[in-house]
Amino acid sequence: MWRKVLNKKWIASLAIVAALTLTSACSAQNDKAPDAASSSSAGPSATTSDPSADPSAANPSGQLPKPDLGDVPDIVAIVNGEKITKADFTRIYEGQFQQIALQAQMAGQTLDQAQLRQQTAEGLVNTELLIQQAAKKKIFATAKDQEKALADVAKSNKLDTKGFLEAMAKQGLDETAVRAQLRTQLEVERLIATEVGDFTPDEKDLKAAYDTVKKQAEKDPATAKNIPGFDEIKAELSQQLKLQKEASVVKSYVEKLRKDAKIEMNM
Repeated sequence: MWRKVLNKKWIASLAIVAALTLTSACSAQNDKAPDAASSSSAGPSATTSDPSADPSAANPSGQLPKPDLGDVPDIVAIVNGEKITKADFTRIYEGQFQQIALQAQMAGQTLDQAQLRQQTAEGLVNTELLIQQAAKKKIFATAKDQEKALADVAKSNKLDTKGFLEAMAKQGLDETAVRAQLRTQLEVERLIATEVGDFTPDEKDLKAAYDTVKKQAEKDPATAKNIPGFDEIKAELSQQLKLQKEASVVKSYVEKLRKDAKIEMNM
Protein backbone atom coordinates (compact mmCIF):
# COMPACT_ATOMS: atom_id res chain seq x y z
CA MET A 1 0.00 0.00 0.00
CA TRP A 2 1.07 3.59 -0.64
CA ARG A 3 0.99 4.29 3.10
CA LYS A 4 4.23 2.34 3.47
CA VAL A 5 5.89 5.51 2.23
CA LEU A 6 4.85 7.14 5.48
CA ASN A 7 5.49 4.24 7.81
CA LYS A 8 9.07 4.94 8.88
CA LYS A 9 9.55 3.42 12.31
CA TRP A 10 11.56 5.95 14.28
CA ILE A 11 10.78 4.85 17.84
CA ALA A 12 10.71 1.26 19.05
CA SER A 13 7.91 0.03 21.31
CA LEU A 14 10.09 -0.18 24.39
CA ALA A 15 12.97 2.19 23.88
CA ILE A 16 14.27 4.94 21.68
CA VAL A 17 17.44 2.85 21.58
CA ALA A 18 16.25 0.96 18.54
CA ALA A 19 15.41 4.12 16.68
CA LEU A 20 18.93 5.47 17.02
CA THR A 21 20.46 2.05 16.50
CA LEU A 22 18.69 0.81 13.42
CA THR A 23 17.50 3.88 11.55
CA SER A 24 20.34 3.37 9.09
CA ALA A 25 19.27 -0.16 8.28
CA CYS A 26 15.61 0.76 7.92
CA SER A 27 16.27 3.85 5.84
CA ALA A 28 17.46 1.85 2.88
CA GLN A 29 14.22 -0.03 2.53
CA ASN A 30 11.28 0.70 0.25
CA ASP A 31 9.09 2.06 3.03
CA LYS A 32 11.28 5.13 3.27
CA ALA A 33 9.60 8.38 4.24
CA PRO A 34 9.60 11.46 1.99
CA ASP A 35 13.14 12.87 1.76
CA ALA A 36 14.14 10.67 4.71
CA ALA A 37 17.54 10.02 3.18
CA SER A 38 18.49 13.68 3.46
CA SER A 39 17.29 14.17 7.04
CA SER A 40 17.86 10.80 8.70
CA SER A 41 20.41 10.26 11.44
CA ALA A 42 21.47 7.19 9.51
CA GLY A 43 24.86 6.25 8.31
CA PRO A 44 25.48 3.82 5.46
CA SER A 45 22.96 1.05 5.03
CA ALA A 46 23.64 -2.52 6.11
CA THR A 47 22.20 -3.84 2.88
CA THR A 48 23.50 -4.34 -0.63
CA SER A 49 21.06 -3.44 -3.39
CA ASP A 50 20.14 -5.88 -6.10
CA PRO A 51 19.14 -4.09 -9.34
CA SER A 52 16.59 -6.80 -10.09
CA ALA A 53 14.87 -6.17 -6.73
CA ASP A 54 13.88 -9.84 -6.74
CA PRO A 55 13.33 -11.03 -3.14
CA SER A 56 14.47 -14.54 -4.06
CA ALA A 57 17.72 -13.35 -5.63
CA ALA A 58 19.38 -12.33 -2.36
CA ASN A 59 18.24 -15.48 -0.57
CA PRO A 60 17.17 -18.29 -2.93
CA SER A 61 15.99 -20.49 -0.04
CA GLY A 62 13.48 -17.86 1.02
CA GLN A 63 14.50 -18.35 4.66
CA LEU A 64 15.58 -15.41 6.78
CA PRO A 65 19.16 -15.46 8.09
CA LYS A 66 19.77 -15.90 11.81
CA PRO A 67 21.40 -13.22 13.99
CA ASP A 68 25.19 -13.69 14.03
CA LEU A 69 26.64 -12.62 17.38
CA GLY A 70 29.79 -14.71 17.22
CA ASP A 71 32.33 -11.90 17.38
CA VAL A 72 30.50 -9.57 19.80
CA PRO A 73 32.74 -8.96 22.85
CA ASP A 74 31.50 -9.14 26.43
CA ILE A 75 32.00 -5.37 26.70
CA VAL A 76 30.90 -3.75 23.46
CA ALA A 77 31.85 -0.21 24.47
CA ILE A 78 32.57 2.04 27.43
CA VAL A 79 31.01 5.51 27.35
CA ASN A 80 32.27 7.98 29.95
CA GLY A 81 32.91 5.03 32.25
CA GLU A 82 29.53 3.32 31.63
CA LYS A 83 29.75 -0.15 30.10
CA ILE A 84 27.59 -1.36 27.23
CA THR A 85 27.53 -5.13 27.56
CA LYS A 86 27.00 -7.96 25.13
CA ALA A 87 23.63 -8.56 26.80
CA ASP A 88 22.60 -4.96 26.03
CA PHE A 89 23.75 -5.38 22.44
CA THR A 90 22.06 -8.76 21.98
CA ARG A 91 18.67 -7.53 23.21
CA ILE A 92 18.61 -4.68 20.68
CA TYR A 93 20.18 -6.58 17.79
CA GLU A 94 17.96 -9.63 18.07
CA GLY A 95 14.88 -7.54 18.87
CA GLN A 96 15.02 -5.78 15.49
CA PHE A 97 16.85 -8.35 13.38
CA GLN A 98 13.85 -10.17 11.94
CA GLN A 99 12.24 -6.91 10.79
CA ILE A 100 15.44 -5.68 9.12
CA ALA A 101 16.17 -9.05 7.52
CA LEU A 102 12.63 -9.33 6.18
CA GLN A 103 12.73 -5.81 4.73
CA ALA A 104 16.04 -6.58 3.05
CA GLN A 105 14.69 -9.80 1.58
CA MET A 106 11.53 -8.13 0.28
CA ALA A 107 13.65 -5.45 -1.39
CA GLY A 108 15.92 -8.04 -3.00
CA GLN A 109 18.89 -6.95 -0.88
CA THR A 110 21.58 -8.85 0.98
CA LEU A 111 21.88 -8.04 4.67
CA ASP A 112 25.45 -7.27 5.75
CA GLN A 113 25.47 -8.42 9.37
CA ALA A 114 28.99 -7.16 10.05
CA GLN A 115 27.90 -3.67 9.09
CA LEU A 116 24.61 -4.00 10.98
CA ARG A 117 26.48 -5.07 14.13
CA GLN A 118 28.71 -1.99 13.83
CA GLN A 119 25.69 0.27 13.34
CA THR A 120 24.02 -1.30 16.36
CA ALA A 121 27.09 -0.70 18.52
CA GLU A 122 27.32 2.93 17.39
CA GLY A 123 23.61 3.40 18.05
CA LEU A 124 23.96 2.05 21.58
CA VAL A 125 26.81 4.49 22.22
CA ASN A 126 24.68 7.37 20.92
CA THR A 127 21.79 6.32 23.15
CA GLU A 128 24.01 6.03 26.21
CA LEU A 129 25.23 9.57 25.59
CA LEU A 130 21.63 10.81 25.46
CA ILE A 131 20.77 8.91 28.65
CA GLN A 132 23.73 10.49 30.42
CA GLN A 133 22.82 13.95 29.15
CA ALA A 134 19.23 13.58 30.34
CA ALA A 135 20.48 12.70 33.81
CA LYS A 136 22.94 15.61 33.73
CA LYS A 137 20.07 17.99 32.92
CA LYS A 138 17.93 16.40 35.65
CA ILE A 139 15.22 15.23 33.26
CA PHE A 140 13.29 12.53 35.09
CA ALA A 141 10.07 10.63 34.40
CA THR A 142 7.59 10.40 37.27
CA ALA A 143 5.94 7.16 38.37
CA LYS A 144 2.66 8.43 36.87
CA ASP A 145 4.40 9.08 33.54
CA GLN A 146 5.81 5.56 33.55
CA GLU A 147 2.46 3.94 34.31
CA LYS A 148 0.83 5.80 31.44
CA ALA A 149 3.65 4.86 29.06
CA LEU A 150 3.35 1.20 30.09
CA ALA A 151 -0.40 1.24 29.53
CA ASP A 152 0.06 2.92 26.13
CA VAL A 153 2.65 0.46 24.85
CA ALA A 154 0.55 -2.46 26.09
CA LYS A 155 -2.50 -1.06 24.29
CA SER A 156 -0.50 -0.57 21.09
CA ASN A 157 0.26 -4.29 21.24
CA LYS A 158 -3.45 -5.05 21.85
CA LEU A 159 -2.80 -6.26 25.40
CA ASP A 160 -3.55 -5.05 28.88
CA THR A 161 -0.63 -4.16 31.14
CA LYS A 162 -0.49 -7.57 32.80
CA GLY A 163 -0.61 -9.41 29.48
CA PHE A 164 2.09 -7.20 28.02
CA LEU A 165 4.44 -7.75 30.96
CA GLU A 166 3.86 -11.50 30.72
CA ALA A 167 4.65 -11.41 27.00
CA MET A 168 7.85 -9.45 27.63
CA ALA A 169 8.87 -11.88 30.37
CA LYS A 170 8.69 -14.71 27.83
CA GLN A 171 11.14 -12.71 25.72
CA GLY A 172 13.58 -12.40 28.60
CA LEU A 173 12.60 -8.98 29.98
CA ASP A 174 11.12 -9.00 33.48
CA GLU A 175 8.91 -6.20 34.78
CA THR A 176 11.82 -4.32 36.34
CA ALA A 177 13.71 -4.28 33.04
CA VAL A 178 10.62 -3.22 31.07
CA ARG A 179 9.89 -0.34 33.44
CA ALA A 180 13.54 0.74 33.37
CA GLN A 181 13.52 0.86 29.57
CA LEU A 182 10.28 2.82 29.51
CA ARG A 183 11.67 5.31 32.01
CA THR A 184 14.78 5.71 29.87
CA GLN A 185 12.66 6.22 26.77
CA LEU A 186 10.57 8.93 28.40
CA GLU A 187 13.59 10.79 29.72
CA VAL A 188 15.48 10.68 26.43
CA GLU A 189 12.38 11.71 24.48
CA ARG A 190 11.99 14.73 26.74
CA LEU A 191 15.63 15.64 26.30
CA ILE A 192 15.18 15.48 22.53
CA ALA A 193 11.99 17.55 22.76
CA THR A 194 13.87 20.34 24.53
CA GLU A 195 16.45 20.36 21.73
CA VAL A 196 13.94 20.20 18.87
CA GLY A 197 11.70 22.89 20.31
CA ASP A 198 8.33 23.83 18.85
CA PHE A 199 8.48 22.82 15.19
CA THR A 200 5.44 22.96 12.92
CA PRO A 201 5.85 22.31 9.16
CA ASP A 202 4.43 25.07 6.97
CA GLU A 203 2.06 24.56 4.04
CA LYS A 204 4.88 24.74 1.49
CA ASP A 205 6.81 21.92 3.17
CA LEU A 206 3.69 19.79 3.50
CA LYS A 207 2.81 20.14 -0.16
CA ALA A 208 6.38 19.33 -1.18
CA ALA A 209 6.21 16.17 0.95
CA TYR A 210 2.87 15.27 -0.62
CA ASP A 211 4.32 15.65 -4.10
CA THR A 212 7.12 13.26 -3.14
CA VAL A 213 4.66 10.69 -1.81
CA LYS A 214 2.47 11.05 -4.89
CA LYS A 215 5.36 10.59 -7.32
CA GLN A 216 6.53 7.47 -5.48
CA ALA A 217 3.01 6.03 -5.45
CA GLU A 218 2.55 6.72 -9.16
CA LYS A 219 5.49 4.46 -9.97
CA ASP A 220 3.50 1.42 -8.84
CA PRO A 221 0.37 0.60 -10.91
CA ALA A 222 -1.17 -1.03 -7.83
CA THR A 223 -1.09 2.24 -5.86
CA ALA A 224 -1.32 4.81 -8.66
CA LYS A 225 -5.08 4.32 -8.99
CA ASN A 226 -5.82 5.03 -5.33
CA ILE A 227 -3.72 8.04 -4.32
CA PRO A 228 -5.41 10.04 -1.54
CA GLY A 229 -5.80 13.79 -1.71
CA PHE A 230 -3.51 16.22 0.08
CA ASP A 231 -6.04 17.04 2.81
CA GLU A 232 -6.59 13.34 3.56
CA ILE A 233 -2.99 12.77 4.61
CA LYS A 234 -1.98 16.27 5.67
CA ALA A 235 -1.88 15.31 9.36
CA GLU A 236 0.27 12.26 8.63
CA LEU A 237 2.64 14.32 6.50
CA SER A 238 2.96 16.87 9.30
CA GLN A 239 3.83 14.14 11.79
CA GLN A 240 6.36 12.63 9.41
CA LEU A 241 8.11 15.95 8.83
CA LYS A 242 8.25 16.50 12.59
CA LEU A 243 9.92 13.11 12.97
CA GLN A 244 12.40 13.97 10.23
CA LYS A 245 13.21 17.24 11.99
CA GLU A 246 13.69 15.32 15.23
CA ALA A 247 16.06 12.87 13.55
CA SER A 248 18.11 15.70 12.08
CA VAL A 249 18.38 17.48 15.45
CA VAL A 250 19.28 14.26 17.26
CA LYS A 251 22.03 13.54 14.73
CA SER A 252 23.64 16.95 15.25
CA TYR A 253 23.18 16.80 19.03
CA VAL A 254 24.76 13.35 19.32
CA GLU A 255 27.70 14.40 17.16
CA LYS A 256 28.32 17.26 19.59
CA LEU A 257 28.08 14.95 22.62
CA ARG A 258 30.51 12.47 21.04
CA LYS A 259 33.15 15.16 20.60
CA ASP A 260 33.21 15.80 24.36
CA ALA A 261 32.85 12.15 25.44
CA LYS A 262 35.36 9.48 26.32
CA ILE A 263 34.38 6.48 24.22
CA GLU A 264 36.11 3.12 24.03
CA MET A 265 34.76 0.93 21.20
CA ASN A 266 35.56 -2.78 21.26
CA MET A 267 33.74 -3.77 18.08
